[in-house]
Amino acid sequence: MSKFTINGVSYPAKPFSFNLICELEEKGVSMEEMRKKPTSTARAYFALCAGFDDETAGSEIEKHLIAGEDLTGLINAMTQSMNESDFFLALSKNAEKKAAKKKEKE
Repeated sequence: MSKFTINGVSYPAKPFSFNLICELEEKGVSMEEMRKKPTSTARAYFALCAGFDDETAGSEIEKHLIAGEDLTGLINAMTQSMNESDFFLALSKNAEKKAAKKKEKE
């Protein structure tokens, strides 16, 4: 399991699962919007990994950025968790199959 550091504290990256995706949606981030809302996605994911509410997670990220740090570690950990997720990989493959079938019909 990968980890990332915010304000000198190391946090374990949560694996992407159906439940995590539901929790992200409850925080206002759907899978379709992840690329459109990268900062909201990072804050929501960090909040879930750290056990923080959104306000606390945002404040911690803000302190981290003000201190001259960036979110590379958090983003890399989140991406790695997505790439290693059996659930997320299955969703991606299913989406690819559906797109290929749709293209065949056209």
